[in-house]
Formats: sequence, structure tokens, C-alpha cells
Amino acid sequence: MGEYETQSIGIVPDEFVKGYEYITEHICDGAPLKDSLKKLVKYFEEQFESSKASIMLLNETSEHFIDGVTYSLPEGLLNQYYGVKIHDQMGVCGEAVCHKTLAISPNVAEDPAWDEWRHTVDELHIKSCWSLPILRHESDDVIGVLTVYSTDEKEPTERELEVVEAYKALLSLIMNDFFERHNGEVLSKQTEPTLPPKSLSEREKYLFMIRRGLEEGQIRPHYQPIMNQYGEVYGFEVLVRWPHPEQGVIPPNQFIPFAEEEGLIDEIDQYVAEYACGEMKSLIDQTGQRFMLTINVSANHITKRHFIEKLKRTLEKTGFPPSLLAVELTETTLLNDMDDAIFVMDRLRELGVQLWIDDFGTVYSSLNYLKKLPVDVVKLDGSFVREIHQEMVDRTICESIVHLAHNLNLQVVAEGIEDESQLNVLSHMGCEWYQGYYYQKPIHFSDLQDYVQTVNWVTHKGLA
Repeated sequence: MGEYETQSIGIVPDEFVKGYEYITEHICDGAPLKDSLKKLVKYFEEQFESSKASIMLLNETSEHFIDGVTYSLPEGLLNQYYGVKIHDQMGVCGEAVCHKTLAISPNVAEDPAWDEWRHTVDELHIKSCWSLPILRHESDDVIGVLTVYSTDEKEPTERELEVVEAYKALLSLIMNDFFERHNGEVLSKQTEPTLPPKSLSEREKYLFMIRRGLEEGQIRPHYQPIMNQYGEVYGFEVLVRWPHPEQGVIPPNQFIPFAEEEGLIDEIDQYVAEYACGEMKSLIDQTGQRFMLTINVSANHITKRHFIEKLKRTLEKTGFPPSLLAVELTETTLLNDMDDAIFVMDRLRELGVQLWIDDFGTVYSSLNYLKKLPVDVVKLDGSFVREIHQEMVDRTICESIVHLAHNLNLQVVAEGIEDESQLNVLSHMGCEWYQGYYYQKPIHFSDLQDYVQTVNWVTHKGLA
């Protein structure tokens, strides 16, 4: 068996978007994720000539296969692998898992790795096959394999490799969701335990701690600049931080979900928005510059009709110009309750506030739902940007999103920029704005006042 390096992606953005939507169109309607894997297998089979495909899932230690899906092939082909300790002579599947690379068997009849399962491949008239490992998201742990079988003696074509490479990240996301929902202990070992505590008394104490954090000003907005490719400031995103005096810095992903559960998120959103608008209005007065300010709003808060009135009062109280404010919503917010979200978004537009979609591309949704929404900007999720200069699949996803956004007259912000090579790739795609540690980490307002003395500002008609 040989080993190949996957080729550069030749699949065009429009073609990728079409395939993406075909594969994921029913996931948001509650279809089982295993059915989505089967649909992905079906899609691959339609792209490949005289070939059938399967996907197999590993246990948490990657020692043996525990489940799998096929479309045209009999389930019996997979059953024989379950529970068997994986080794690199276990057909192409075993080699792909053990060596974490594409494994190819162009002539099964002459490949000793198939000796143990010779009767099965002979029964199905399989002459060749190849297998690709699927990694856990943002990790090098193998969680499954995609295998393609052919009734001809052949190696994978460049086109077949391009198609699989283009959808490899999507396959990884679907499989990770499968594990998270059906085998939760697998991912729970990879993530930090999150607050809050489970007992009622401990929850009450934690709730009191958050309220005290708000009252004493421990929870404060920080600001990260949004730049153009030349490092000129277009605006700032508000990011909440909680440096607790006794427990150290408490990450937002620990206390925000608890606040949502306990009905405290409205108060936090209101507090942060008012604090940030007040501070940044003073910065506008101090510098004479006009810039965008973006605030993140919880899904539990945005769909409440009183949100608009509270935001309107905040703008009136602080004097911050509505035309310079953008509310960032996640895709999940929109998909959970599209009708209420559209109602609120229309009211925000009437108020003069912009709408931005945050973390775009990370959930299974039709990219074209953007046509229905009064959106100004989409933000590319940093998970796609991180390796965009090295991974062609991430480049394809980003290029597709930028292409679609521009067709809808939307601008694009790329999050998570950490080095110049990422910036160069994205600027070549026509991305307008950038955000990340390459330019500046989130900083406290006291530091921001010094920072703005050292930067140049974007001259933009929308900010004039």
C-alpha cells in the first residue's frame, strides 16, 4: 500500500457551496447525525466513478471501530471490523488510523493487508480501495475514517482527492457532533469543567458572586480593534472579561452560560453595552474619530422584544451614535428562532444599528439563508482562519464564504489573525476587515486610550 499527500483543491466556491448545502440541509431540522454521515457518503459516491464509500467511527482511544455507515455497500462489510484492535495491516482503514495519512491499496488481490478479510472483498468484487483519516476538530486525534472502494484496479484520481479534501473539515465537524451527542464521555475528557456548581446552594452562591461582580465593576468590557489590511483602525469589538479578585480570571464561557440559565444574561448584556457605549463615546469625543463599535448579544436576550427599548435607552443615555454601533449575532441565535430574530433585526435597522453575523460557517445551515436577513457584515470564524495559509480545505471554506458574502453585497471580517501569512491569503480573497492578536489583543479602556494615540484610522464614507 502506498501513501499519498493530498493535492491542492480545485473545487470552485460555487460548487463547494452547493455540495455543502446538499449535505447539511436537513441537519437543523433535527435529523440524526448518523443520517447526515450517510448522506455525505452518498454525495461522495455520486462524485466518484464506479466507486462505493463508507465511514467508520473509532472509540475514544482510537483502538477499535465502534460504528459506521454505508450507502450502497452492505452493512456486513463494516460489522467485521467492530471491536477488533486496530493495526496497520488491517486493510487501508488500519493504515490510515495508525499513520494518520491517506492509505491506498491499488490492487487488493496482491495486498497482504487484506488477507484476513479476503472473502469479503472478493464477494463484493472489490479490486482497489483507499482510506482517509478524519481528525477531531483542531486536534490530530483520529476519530474515524472515510474509505472508498472500487470494482476497478485503480488509484484515487486527482479529482476524487480534491473533492474529499474540500469536505474533510465538514466531515470532521459532523463526526465530532456525533461523538458529542452519542458518546459524550469522549469529548468531555478534552474540555475544561465549566462552572457553575450543580447543587442549589452552590448555584445560589455563584449567582451572588456574579451580581457582586457587576455591582463592584469586576466584570468589565475590553476592546479588540478591527483593522484593514494596512493596520488602520475601522472599529472595536467589545469582549467581556472578569478578573475576579480571589479566583483569578474567569473565562466568559464559564459564567455566561450560567447567567443564561439563571435569567441573568439580560442584566449582563445591558451592563456591558451601557458601559462600553459610555466609554467609547468619550473616546470619540477625545480623538475626534468616528469608528464602529460591535457588541455581542446573547441568543436568550436578542429575541426578547424589550431588548430594542433597552438598547435605545442605552444609546440615548450615553450619546453613542446608533450608526456606529453593530450588534453581533451568532448563526445559532438566528437558527433557533428565525422569525423572532428577523423581527428584532428589522427593529434594530430602524434604530440605525448595523447587524453582523459572528462565527459564520461553524454550524450546519444553508449559506443562502443570508439572503433573507438584513445583515451588513459576516465574520469568518477563527477556526477556519487559523491554518488558512497551510490547509487548502480551510482556504476553500473561507473563499466560499467571502464569495457568497460579496455576491450579497456584504462585507467580511476575518477573526483570529495571528500572522502575516494568514492576512495575505485573506486579503487576496478580497476580505475587507481583520481582527486578532497579529494586530492587538483585547485591552482595557485605560490602555486603549494610550493605544489610539499610536494608530492610523480608516477613512471611510460610512464613518464620515
